[in-house]
Parts: sequence; structure tokens; C-alpha cells
Amino acid sequence: MKDRKVLKICVAIFGAVTIALISFFAGFIVRGCTRRGSAASYEWVLDMIEKHYYFGGVDNGFTGASIDAITEKYLDRYSQYYTAEQYEQVKKSNAGSKSGIGISYAFVEDKGVYVSSVVCNSPAYISGLRAGEWFKSGSAGGKETEFSSASDVTKLFGGVGDGEKITLTSTDGEQYTVAKAEYTASYTYMCTNATAWAFGDAVGGGLALYEKPTEKISYLPDGAAYIRLTQFYGSAAKEFSVLVEKFNSLSCTSLILDLRSNGGGFVSVMQEIAGAFSDGAKKIAMLSRDKHGDEDSYYCAKVTDAERRISKDTQVYVLANGGTASASEALIGAMICYGALDYENIFLSQYSDEYKSWLKKTGQELKDARTYGKGIMQSTFENAFTGEALKLTTAKIFWPDGKTSIHDRGVLLSDGCRAASAAWQHTKGDEELKGVVAQITG
Repeated sequence: MKDRKVLKICVAIFGAVTIALISFFAGFIVRGCTRRGSAASYEWVLDMIEKHYYFGGVDNGFTGASIDAITEKYLDRYSQYYTAEQYEQVKKSNAGSKSGIGISYAFVEDKGVYVSSVVCNSPAYISGLRAGEWFKSGSAGGKETEFSSASDVTKLFGGVGDGEKITLTSTDGEQYTVAKAEYTASYTYMCTNATAWAFGDAVGGGLALYEKPTEKISYLPDGAAYIRLTQFYGSAAKEFSVLVEKFNSLSCTSLILDLRSNGGGFVSVMQEIAGAFSDGAKKIAMLSRDKHGDEDSYYCAKVTDAERRISKDTQVYVLANGGTASASEALIGAMICYGALDYENIFLSQYSDEYKSWLKKTGQELKDARTYGKGIMQSTFENAFTGEALKLTTAKIFWPDGKTSIHDRGVLLSDGCRAASAAWQHTKGDEELKGVVAQITG
């Protein structure tokens, strides 16, 4: 069987790939295949593993195993098989086209439902809901549901269709009314102590920047701007560029870049954003090395417009936590290597005993006072005839110096970073950010 290229090279992290874009968690979309049918699919999967899997090829352990068994039992946790239908949904989502209300949540015994993230420009975000909120109940169709288990939440959300309203009541009595809908996700916003800007639906489609004075962060020092970057997907690079231009038009002198819980995304988006910190030069943003020792270089985008660059005179601070991974860690590496960021200006979330205890009970992995530590790349290969796809770990990632790899390590306090006290992953009112600002100004 002879492979042939059907898509542009792409790289991803923690997810799957959108065509012709580069990301970490999902990987490269590189090759197609001429085989058809379930047996051919099986052979195609084994062939891709043999050729590209970073940690080895096919051995006797694969004989007779199903495709799902191979990916679940014999490959690392970042590798995954997608049916054609699943892959289409992944590509659509990574391009920014979403549906639902736009939140991630968890049920916490004796505390309620914890909202760990809210997608910008989602129905939940537009309602005013933010990460760190806690809910005790919800209602839909005139029926009130007290949240006493995770299944109560699942049933409530699963029992309503698009356009049907859900009212969520927080533990302190606030209510948020949302409805499931299709929406375009935004990945950034910016605040100063006077006002704020966020992206919302534009007339005619797409996203546009809108001023949101009520979202200002009053305790930010004069001349400082706070930019939140949630993922490296969709329009994140374009959004970031627009905010940098706004940052410069305001003559801001310091930037707090929030990468907390940013698990990565397209490498191409990271390259575009890294260009804003590389003084306009086309410098290496990161390197990859595959199992054969072959190396590829990924360059920062060359930003010719000075208004779209962060000046080297700007004091840059970064917020990161155990969910800061892959493309986020690569961006941090590029910023450090090119002098835009010092280790002492990286603030790492140091979690409370309560939060760490809850994580331990749920069996979730704890990454305290560090970034995640994911320095391997996944490449997604698509079968041109069936539409199925296989995401495989294919390379190890290095910072621009060619030596530094944060895989299974992360960025640590011992590197010279500073700790930021965090009660939970995110809190209502963001007490962690307040503490960081106090360290910066104090």
C-alpha cells in the first residue's frame, strides 16, 4: 500500500485536527489511504502505527485486537481512533463551531455543581455566567431539580432541546437563564482598570470586538492590561492580534497573559501568537523530533506591523496552572527564549488542601504549582476513502533552544517562578488574579 498526501500538514494537542491547521493535541493530518472496508481499515491503522507511532510499532500484542482495543490498550492516552462521523464533529468543533450552553462542570459532594470553564460567546457566557460559580439547582419546563448527584445535572441538560430555556440557581441565590444553541466560540478577551473588550457575533457573521465596560478589572494598575487566552483554536490568533493592537493604542506598559487551564490547540495559532513576542522576526517557535531522529522547525509568524507586536519594553507576566499544556507551554518557551518573559514573572497556581483532596477522591491527576508538562506531539492521519482518522503520538517537542523539553516535567517553581494561591481551579471573582496583582504591585 502506497500512501499519498491529501491534506496539508497539521499538528495538535488534546483533541483532533482541523484541516490545514497545525495543533498539538490533535496532531498532523498528513496522509490518506486507498484501502476500503473494515478489514482494510484495520490494516491501515496498523500501518500508520508501524510507520509513525513515536513509542514503537506493531508487535504481536496487536494480533487479533479490534481497532478500539488497539487504541485503548496498546497506545498512549493521547492517541485515538475516530470514525468518519466523529472526525467531522471534531473538525467542526476545533474550527470554533459549537453547540450547547458552553460550560464544563463537575459535581462536588456537599458543595454543589462547580463550573470549571465557560466558553466565551457561548449562551452561558452571554448570560453572565463565569468559571468558579457553584450551582445548587436548576429548572426547565417548569420543573425544579435539586442537584444531589452528577446524574441530576446530566438529566436536566439532556432533557431539553435547542432553544429551550434552563434556569440555574447558584448557591448564593443568583440565577442564570440559558438555552442550548449553536454558536461561534471566542478564545480571548482583554480588561483594563477602566473598561474591557470581548468578541461577540458580528452583523453578517463571524466575530467582532465589542467594548464591555462592566467587565473591567478595577484593581489592575494603571497602564496594565489583562488578556485571557483560553485555547489555540478557531479565530484565537486573529482575536489576539486585534487585542494587541488595542493594547498598543492605549499605550499600555504591562501585560498579564492568562494561560490557566489552556490545554493547547493548533500549533499554527501558537506560531501566530508567538510572532507578537518575537520582535517581528521569523524565529523558531518550537522544534519536533520523531522516533527516527528527524527534526522539524516551526517558526513564529513574521509580524511586520509594529502595532500588532508586544514591545520588548513591555513588562509581561503569565498566569499558568496544572491545566496549562502543550501549545501554551510552547508559547511560554518561545517567550522565554526570546526575552519577552522571565521565569520570575510566571505565576503558578498553588491549590488549596480542599481542592487537592477533592481531586484525589475523584482520581483526577493533580498538577500543583506547575504547568502540565506535555511535550509530545500528536499527528492525525485521515483515510481518504473512508473519512476515518487516527491520532498518534509522533514526536517530542523542544523549545527554540533545541535542548529544553518540558515533557513529564512542566514549568516549575524551582525554575524561578512564583506561586499564586488558588482555592480551586477557578473562583468567582478570581481571587487568585487579585493575589497575583498584589504581588506585582507590592
